[in-house]
Amino acid sequence: MKYIISCLFIVLFLTGCAQSQQSVDINIPKKGDTNSNIGKPIGNKADLGTPIEQEEISVFEPMDIQENEITMLEYKPDAQIAFTYPSKIVGKYAKSSMNTMLGYYNFKKINYNIKVFDSLNETPESIASTFEKIKESGITKVIALYSPRAIETLHSLDTFGLEVYLPLTNISEVELSNSNFIYGGISYENQMNKLFEYSSEKNAMFYQESFLGKKLKEKYEALVPSYSIIKEIKNKRNYFKGLVKDERLNGRTIFLNTSLVKSSILLSQFTVYEVEPRVILSTQINYNPKLISLTQEKDRENFVVANSIDSVEDALVDNINTYGADIVYNWVDYSTLVGVNYLYDNNESGLISTQIENNQVKYEPKLFKSTAFGFLEIK
Repeated sequence: MKYIISCLFIVLFLTGCAQSQQSVDINIPKKGDTNSNIGKPIGNKADLGTPIEQEEISVFEPMDIQENEITMLEYKPDAQIAFTYPSKIVGKYAKSSMNTMLGYYNFKKINYNIKVFDSLNETPESIASTFEKIKESGITKVIALYSPRAIETLHSLDTFGLEVYLPLTNISEVELSNSNFIYGGISYENQMNKLFEYSSEKNAMFYQESFLGKKLKEKYEALVPSYSIIKEIKNKRNYFKGLVKDERLNGRTIFLNTSLVKSSILLSQFTVYEVEPRVILSTQINYNPKLISLTQEKDRENFVVANSIDSVEDALVDNINTYGADIVYNWVDYSTLVGVNYLYDNNESGLISTQIENNQVKYEPKLFKSTAFGFLEIK
């Protein structure tokens, strides 16, 4: 019963938005010591490349959970880790990342203690207060699910004695790195360089006016000549016929720096209006099986997408999948897996093929084409 309550507690904790910063301990012994039925996963994973909706976290008092004192005295975790995130910014990613951690520990069959800290937002005051609480907890290994916009604040904190893993930030996005920080974000620049192996001299790009869209636009413009055609996709009310029915697009390399839904619409509109690009390229944001169901096979005949997620053994994939996370298509979940595995044993087991060098996860981008059933790597 203790383990069912613990998992239900996670569900309650990560659903909704608290009025103040919250933290809670999650202690679950290894599978061999307990009933394997420890409850439901936290929740559904978020689609990559789509806006993150604000969520609310309802207040749940830790004192509501009754523990057997003898059991607690006997409990000795093999792994202790702090997980911190701003629920108003990355609420859905946090659910999926937590599920990844739970699935990983269950797969490894180890006792663990996770303490969750919600800063609510990414203001300097909230982040500073949260990290003070982490230091007071005595836990030294931290997964900090903050966006790259918070990196300057994180670097300004006193994090001496902590080992901090940042799943969403690539070291190329920071001016000065911290020696005790590990940067787990993928490199869109490396993906673009790989994709441009298929590029021609004539290029065009569609992008969205979002944080990621602007970043991808900047990286694209640094790689291609200034005479490239650039078209903006509005978040609302787009006249796709006017955007797509353009004779200049025929024979060009078209780059889609757009979300999954917008990319699916564009691919179908190219077919409808008989636009014939030389090739259509996209980064990780469109490496998603939903693209297959949202488009027809002929819409994707010349479509090539980059992916930096490496393969892991099927048993681990299935285990994490049962907790509601996805380390095959969701790069945030995969980055979290790399981080929790590294913080546990520095990957001495060789479970993850993706390596960490000079405080940055070294992702190797690969190119894929689509089939009627999914994505197939281009060798």
